[in-house]
Amino acid sequence: MMNAISPLKDDAARRDAISCLDRSILVEAGAGSGKTAVMAGRIAIMLAEGIAPCSIAAVTFTELAASELLSRVREFVGELAEGRIPTELKIALPTGLSDAQRVHLHSASATIDEITCTTIHGFCQRLIKPYPAEADIDPGAGIIDRNQGELVFHELVDDYLRERLDGVEGGILADLVLHEPAKTVKLVRDIAERLRRWRSLIPPALIPIDERLAAFIAAAEDFAAFPESAPAAETETVAIADALAKLAGQVDAASRQAKSDVRNFR
Repeated sequence: MMNAISPLKDDAARRDAISCLDRSILVEAGAGSGKTAVMAGRIAIMLAEGIAPCSIAAVTFTELAASELLSRVREFVGELAEGRIPTELKIALPTGLSDAQRVHLHSASATIDEITCTTIHGFCQRLIKPYPAEADIDPGAGIIDRNQGELVFHELVDDYLRERLDGVEGGILADLVLHEPAKTVKLVRDIAERLRRWRSLIPPALIPIDERLAAFIAAAEDFAAFPESAPAAETETVAIADALAKLAGQVDAASRQAKSDVRNFR
């Protein structure tokens, strides 16, 4: 002989969450505690009370959760329509269904797919899709899942790299790819990923470089003059001074050329 199922401490709360349709209810529970069954049961009771499937919206966080919820609703509605009370719903239907409720469920069974059971993004997309002009979106826009989104993002980054590297002017990106292709591509992808995740990031203000260039050139000239006045000449120091003086000259020439290019461009 089977023992009767012992009542749970939250049976009253479960009953209210499933059958009290005249007020809003917040359910907080841990994983595996039966939240999906409660939500599916509440929807099944709504259908039994004559609420049209097209008037019901069930919003979840993931497509998988939405699919599982709708599947559970179909399961409950099928059992209830055949006169069987699922174990999860016995607390809300201790005496079973009335004839009117059973008629409503039979009617809802044919249009149960009209229930809006989707993610937050999917729900919002359904709201704005009929108004593409007002929402400023592509009329053919749709929702893609996380994996598809990752794939599209990486394709866009790769397209950007190809476009920049196929240009007439190489630039610093082409130089970096030429010397260290793998590291450069990884760096660009890492930067794009961080900008994607933290879209509110603002780059620091640019510091005028003219003063710093002038300070570097002056320091290089002073250092180049140092060995001449030193009491003893060190070969290594002279070589470093000459190298810095040469670098300062190149920096000065490059800076003048850049300013000239900007003026000609304008």
